[in-house]
Amino acid sequence: MSEELRKVKKFVAIMAVLATCILIYLYLNYNIPDISLFLFFCILSIITESLLIPLANGMAVSVGFAMCFAAIIVSGPLTGAIASALGFLLRVPNIKGRGYIHLFNLPAFKTIFNVSQGLIVTGISGIIYVETGGIIKQGDFIYNSILSLILALLTYVILNTTIVVKFISIINNQNFTRMWFYNIKGTIVNSITVCVLGVIIAIAYIGYGPGAVLLFFGPLLLARYSFKLYMDTKHVYMETIHALTKTMEAKDAYTSGHSSRVEKYAVKLAKALNLSDKKIENIKTASLLHDIGKIGVDDVILKKPDKLTEKEYDQIKKHPVIGAEIIDDVDFLKGVSKIVKYHHERYDGSGYPDGLKENNIPFEAAIVSVADAFDAMTSDRPYRNGLSKEKALDIINENAGTQFHPKLAKEFINLMVKEEEKEMQENVS
Repeated sequence: MSEELRKVKKFVAIMAVLATCILIYLYLNYNIPDISLFLFFCILSIITESLLIPLANGMAVSVGFAMCFAAIIVSGPLTGAIASALGFLLRVPNIKGRGYIHLFNLPAFKTIFNVSQGLIVTGISGIIYVETGGIIKQGDFIYNSILSLILALLTYVILNTTIVVKFISIINNQNFTRMWFYNIKGTIVNSITVCVLGVIIAIAYIGYGPGAVLLFFGPLLLARYSFKLYMDTKHVYMETIHALTKTMEAKDAYTSGHSSRVEKYAVKLAKALNLSDKKIENIKTASLLHDIGKIGVDDVILKKPDKLTEKEYDQIKKHPVIGAEIIDDVDFLKGVSKIVKYHHERYDGSGYPDGLKENNIPFEAAIVSVADAFDAMTSDRPYRNGLSKEKALDIINENAGTQFHPKLAKEFINLMVKEEEKEMQENVS
């Protein structure tokens, strides 16, 4: 068992104990006033959680909490917490590429985490709402419970973000603090929207009964469909990038898989440096496309088994500019064109195409440069065998401050050494 998995299971166990304690507290201090109402919100919670949309960062978007927040207002914290837990436990979302995900094909620790998270976040938010004066099932609750609603909302945002980010940071071995601050900014608007929707649903139920709540499913499904189209567009975007990469690598059999390996190394380095998710996404894309300009280089030169002449090398040196020009013509790739253009610049200014030096080289391009050089050195070529990882890291160290950004060279070496040590420990255990 890896160290990350041990940490994850320990965290999930703590979550489960905390969720159990909160459930006991809720059971002893609150009641379920209406069983039919309780079942109504439990069913709605399961349905809305089944309509979640997964995001690339490991999180997901759903309006399940809107139903649970409405349940707190209409029926109390115990109803809201159990409805949330059952929504996570019994949901059956259809995830592209994986099919339907449910209780029986999801790892037990993930199910326990999801259920525990639902209980903790919704339960504590409900307690905050009631104990700060929030009114249950009365038409004028919104006028007399504004402070309680705001406090419950803040509790939900902070708790939900903290728990989910902690879980993902452990799994991906990422910096928790950076991830928390980045994601809190991205979730505030969504969380406020979901909570406001919950208040509207509660008003509809109190004023007009269950039928009014069901009417909300039309707009909810429409909103979900619109967001899913957006996420599908991003998926097509990534598929386009991979297709472009395969097209480029088909011209040069010896570099097959090179771009994917550069992406892996560059993204690891970017995460170790605690860069923002947006920058990491740009680095990921640029790494996959960094050699796309070789499409414009003669096949004879690319496939030459011997060392290149100076004239041939001059042709090769044009590929970053060609690549940047290709990318500039594609709207959704404009953010990575400079990374592609300058990934062969050197820290001392002796690189190409523009001879940039030191901090004039885009930081993301300098990251791709280190990853590109490492994979190039450790991969076989027609005219030489690949170097060992240790030898390649020695060369990077020797060229820190000349070819490579010194900070990035040092960080990359430390990262690869730690990774090697970790693999050795796992093999021994």
